[in-house]
Formats: sequence, C-alpha cells, structure tokens
Amino acid sequence: MRNFRIMIIVTGLAILAGSSGVAMAQDGAKPDEATALAVKLTTAGAELFDTFKPKAMANTYTEEAELVLTIRGGDGNIKVERNVGRADIEKQYEKLFEKPQTIKSRNHVEYAKLIAPDILVIAGTFDVNTLQSDAPKVPFYQVRVKEGDKWLISSMRIFVVLKP
Repeated sequence: MRNFRIMIIVTGLAILAGSSGVAMAQDGAKPDEATALAVKLTTAGAELFDTFKPKAMANTYTEEAELVLTIRGGDGNIKVERNVGRADIEKQYEKLFEKPQTIKSRNHVEYAKLIAPDILVIAGTFDVNTLQSDAPKVPFYQVRVKEGDKWLISSMRIFVVLKP
C-alpha cells in the first residue's frame, strides 16, 4: 500500500513538473535517449488518436499485442477488459470512436527506459482532451518493440478511474 501511495505522489509531481510533455532529467538536462524516443512516439500516437481511425490505431500494435483496460466505475467496482491481437484491438478503438468530437489529446511521459535496443518501456498519463479542463487524464503503461523501423506496442495497460 505504501508503494502505491508513493507511486501516486510521484506521478502527480511528474505531471506538474513535466506538463510540457517532455520529461527532463532532474538536473534540467536534455531528455535521455529513451525519454526522447518515448515522447516522439507518444506525441505521434496522440495525434493519430485525434483522427479517430481505428485501423490506423490498431496498426501501431504488434499482431499479438495485448491491450488491457482497468476501469473503476463510479460505483467502485473494478472491471478489466482484455483485447488480444490487432483485430480485437481495432474493434476496441471502433467502439471508442463511435461518437467522435473535436479533441486535442496529449501524452505526458513520466518514465521511459530502453530495456534492450529493441524494447522500450513507457509510463505516463494520457490527457484525453486538452480542450476541456475536466477531461479524463488516464495513466498508462506500455511496452514497445522495434520491428524493422517501427516501434510497435506489444502491451498496453490503461487505467480509467471514474469519480463516484
């Protein structure tokens, strides 16, 4: 429980300190290679998300990718939705984009690490619509793998916590 509280505090501070979308080193230096890559990838991802194209979004995942949504509703109950494979992930985006509206989303990278030259781990927060101050800000964790010249998502976890 203590680690969870620390994670919440660190995440909150990271959002406040790094609201520009580019995480800086503690000494104010330029972002390291992993952070710079993560910011580039997640910025492109947010721009693509704003186009409401399910197939294009699904194509940013590997063929065997897993997308897991953990949702705590206003009633406090937790629901977990698992989408496995690009086709299933595309269906999830189709459902999400059923009623498009004008949005400008943005990702805030709070942590990035190259585990290997072709494996990147990213943690951050997705601001669903910067045009609305009360729009959800959704924590995410993703693992990307490099296939050819593309960094594809092999695993994505998204957490949606609705207020009671």
